[in-house]
Amino acid sequence: MKRKNKLTILFGLIVVTFIVIATSLYVSSNKDSETISELQTVDTKTLTKMIDSKENMVIVDLREPELFATSRVPGAINIPFDEIQSRYTELPKDKDVIFVCHTGRMGTESGNLLLENGYKNVFNLEGGIAEWTGNLEK
Repeated sequence: MKRKNKLTILFGLIVVTFIVIATSLYVSSNKDSETISELQTVDTKTLTKMIDSKENMVIVDLREPELFATSRVPGAINIPFDEIQSRYTELPKDKDVIFVCHTGRMGTESGNLLLENGYKNVFNLEGGIAEWTGNLEK
């Protein structure tokens, strides 16, 4: 009888050990998948500081080429919103990417697209160009 109890206890310990190991592996693999960054917002003041400090970044203006040609945030490139799904791979993953659009909605959508595709440091200009109070390039 004692031998049967010892085997039951040993079997129970093996099962518990297996569950602990499996759980820790599951948690650690989920931590890697949960490291998806969140879309960050910047205001005029913050983006101006980033531009002035020459941070390692790309500013993407999502507006139509005609509007981009009239005025834009200094240093911005133009990838219209209707092209971002097919052209986002042109953007470097090792730089901050800041989106500028009319009011911020398209920047949010574009930023989330990048985050879903492995980009880490993605920003959206809060309120878009409508809220921009800094200098503009022409």
